[in-house]
Amino acid sequence: MSTNNRIFYACQGVAISAEGDTALATGDMVHGVQSVGMNTSFNLEQAFELGQIEIFENIEGTPDVEVTLEKVLDGYPLIYHMATTGIVGTANSGLAGRAAERCDVRLGIFDEASNNIASAADNGGDAEVEIYCSGMYVSSVSYAVPVEGNATESVSCVGNNKQWLTGAATELTNAVVANFDGSDGPRAFGVANAASGGIQRREDVLLAGSILPTSINGVVGSGYGNAINGTAPRIHVQNFSCSTDFSREDVLELGRKTPYYRPANFPIEVSTEIEAITISGDFVSAYEFGDPALYGTIDSGNNTSQEVIFLLMRCGYAFDMGGKNRLASMTYGGGDAGGGNVSVTYSYTNFNELDVQDWQNGYIGYAAIKAGTIAGFAQDYGAGLFPSGLIL
Repeated sequence: MSTNNRIFYACQGVAISAEGDTALATGDMVHGVQSVGMNTSFNLEQAFELGQIEIFENIEGTPDVEVTLEKVLDGYPLIYHMATTGIVGTANSGLAGRAAERCDVRLGIFDEASNNIASAADNGGDAEVEIYCSGMYVSSVSYAVPVEGNATESVSCVGNNKQWLTGAATELTNAVVANFDGSDGPRAFGVANAASGGIQRREDVLLAGSILPTSINGVVGSGYGNAINGTAPRIHVQNFSCSTDFSREDVLELGRKTPYYRPANFPIEVSTEIEAITISGDFVSAYEFGDPALYGTIDSGNNTSQEVIFLLMRCGYAFDMGGKNRLASMTYGGGDAGGGNVSVTYSYTNFNELDVQDWQNGYIGYAAIKAGTIAGFAQDYGAGLFPSGLIL
């Protein structure tokens, strides 16, 4: 058991590995973690009978374990990618491929008296207590890039097995956490498997390599850099976020209590929100009989068209929502008598299209996964070549 009087951020460490992998290494540790939370429920079902008010049996179902992790975008591998380690390069790197992968999540609790977990002394320097959650599926994933604060990733994983390990049974050894020695920091460009910009913030959004929807007033064209003119942004984006929920369902069978599979419930919706300060209005009209400008096109009778959304970050991350995003709603607000600016929040949806990219995986660019490009930059379908010379 732990000898700590409390648990706080400096004495905890999180590792994610492939399902069943007990040969942990330093690369399994998650860097930049801001918070971790766990929820366990035992899904009780009641049975009663005629003849008594008292319960006949309180039946315990399969336990549900949910782990929610949040980290800053810092150049290190993303939680989403670490939890779906069976996917390499562009092969099956979309939602369908990653939804089938499973992982093990471990939370180690170390000596609170040490400055960092690498220098912990109790239990031989290994974790004193470890929470081991095995066979976990990614349940939801979201990314946020605000105008104030750090860009973050939030991932939830679900499973049916959680164990508390102590003493010699813990797998988070001193060797595994060796890099958490007080000198850890964001990956720096030029270092092996690294990128630039440190913790990503608003200035690390590379509009020259991004594609924003044309329905946002001020965006020009539909290719890379359509929201920037030279070095000056054409629009004043305040916040960007994208998310999806896999809506997993249990597949059960006779002779077994636990589900043998928890598939994602496709089709699954992918949501993207972009908030921008407006200087002259949103200029998106809603006509009873559809936008006259779309008459004679595939969208005749509609007010909106399918659009591309692709966002590139300096550290080598990119978020590709594909080319079938549809404007679902807009919210115009702010600029009241109390002060502040008028802004418009554009909400887009698509189904089954979210490719979270990382320079370290060897490909980046809109539709890179579909083009099957593993080395270099991909040519997408409609936006031209990925701009060269960008300083990542």
